[in-house]
Amino acid sequence: MDTKSLLQNQSTRMTIKLILIFILTFFLLIPQVLILDLINDRQDINQQVTKEVASDWAGEQLVTGPVLVIPYYFKDENGKLNFNVKDNLIIFPDNLDINGDLNTHTKYRSLYKVLLYGTQLKISGKFTLPDLSEINLTPEMLDYNEAFIGTGISDMKGIKSKIDTKWNGQNIKVSPGLNNIIFKYAYNTSSEDYYTYSQDHAQNSVRTGFSSKVVIDPTKTEYTFTYDIDLNGSQSLLFSPIAKNTKVEVKSLFPDPSFTGDFLPEHVTNGQGFDAKWTILEYNKNLPPYQKANNTIDVGTNIFGVKIAEAIDNYSKAYRAGKYMILFVILTFLVVFLTETVQKVNIHVFQYGLVGLALAIFFTLLLSISEFWGYDFAYIVSAAATIGLIFLYSLGMFHHRKSSILLASLLIALFAYIYIIIQLEKTALLVGSVGLFVILAATMYITRKIKWFEDEAKTE
Repeated sequence: MDTKSLLQNQSTRMTIKLILIFILTFFLLIPQVLILDLINDRQDINQQVTKEVASDWAGEQLVTGPVLVIPYYFKDENGKLNFNVKDNLIIFPDNLDINGDLNTHTKYRSLYKVLLYGTQLKISGKFTLPDLSEINLTPEMLDYNEAFIGTGISDMKGIKSKIDTKWNGQNIKVSPGLNNIIFKYAYNTSSEDYYTYSQDHAQNSVRTGFSSKVVIDPTKTEYTFTYDIDLNGSQSLLFSPIAKNTKVEVKSLFPDPSFTGDFLPEHVTNGQGFDAKWTILEYNKNLPPYQKANNTIDVGTNIFGVKIAEAIDNYSKAYRAGKYMILFVILTFLVVFLTETVQKVNIHVFQYGLVGLALAIFFTLLLSISEFWGYDFAYIVSAAATIGLIFLYSLGMFHHRKSSILLASLLIALFAYIYIIIQLEKTALLVGSVGLFVILAATMYITRKIKWFEDEAKTE
């Protein structure tokens, strides 16, 4: 068989066509990579805008404390107090109860939407003075007149009203600052991946907050406290279980919370919001009831709370859709190739390329339109435009209206199928795998009677 007759052979032509389609599909990976990079760039800009807006409103909030701080003096070799040398005894609460109502707010800057929150925290608890004999101190060493309680707030811009504080039922004055008390933690809360462990957490600290001088009667051992904080923030609301026994409850109408940190809550989450409750015992963490001679309180990884952000934003959905671009291309090329084979028409590889580029442009349309009118509307409009374009073009390719209608119907089913997968979270892999299996089975069924070697059979 000479070269001319070989090229006229049907099976050879099909094989060459399939090889060319495969090469074309491979080259269409280039626009897919470029589109995914474009989505990442737009998402980075969105995150930068979010940080800028949050810097004006308030950043993520980490609430630590309160702690009771009592300065004490040292004794010299003769047992006399040395008033030139002083340090702090830091006492952690026995009980700490926090109740918060969280309300979300949406602000816009240019094309970008920023989710913010405001919360009203009611904090109460109890301190118990330690047995001084157990910590090698005596009553005369303690300077009760300088005692104070301090609470850490990571972003003081978020405080929006006067803080009402009571100590043993009596109102006390609140002053800004922690008087050199530092809360250090081992989680990097400002990273994109929330709660990535930081090996070097020397810079991860809360050095801002408020404090109040309190009255200590050495004859009493138990003291109660309550205070209310009206606090703004963004991205997340976090706490540290500084007490022996800590209970935190946060309620909100926000429907998509993400609970994070070392402790997960019991919670009810639905379309009407969430109600999350944390109960943390002294046995669940490695924190002492008090510490001496160290103004840095290392809470380690003992941080927990709720992340306030859209579970899947427009950019995340567009990125997930972009990952399916090659699937769009392969299945569309498959339909076109099968139509070409069954209808006995010749379609040039260049025409396959134009169809592939039309599918690629769908994703840029999806990204750009979603920034103005949201993902769902953008998906419908972009899919309709793309399917319409390919349908009209296929009328000239196939010269067979029914084949064009079939191609458009399959594209509608494919776009709907991918849309459903992107909306799913827990069952996305299952639905995707079952769908691909069904598509493969349908392809095998449709092609089972195609005579790929019809020319050879006639020759024989």
